[in-house]
Amino acid sequence: FTPVYEVVTMHYAKNCSKSKYCSVVVGDHDGVVQLFSVKRGEIQLGFKTLPGDKITRLHLGGALGNPQDKIFVSSKNEVRGYTKKGKLFLGFETNLTETIRSMAVSG
Repeated sequence: FTPVYEVVTMHYAKNCSKSKYCSVVVGDHDGVVQLFSVKRGEIQLGFKTLPGDKITRLHLGGALGNPQDKIFVSSKNEVRGYTKKGKLFLGFETNLTETIRSMAVSG
């Protein structure tokens, strides 16, 4: 049995309450990054990127003391950053020959 859809990495907003919405960010083997929001039981798609190389790591970041609303993903030797609306604000390739397997975001 081969799964049709396999999640590689996922993060969610930690400060969910009944009056606000919760967000979930998913990166998959097809290189697609998706942001879903859940508000009052309704699921809404925030954004979805085009397929690319397999997402190997996904982390949330943002200014200290504020919500983590920036999305950082890695695939092969590339790191990309997206806003919560799906706009690409950062993209660079490292000089590594191996695939990025771990990543940390501070601030």
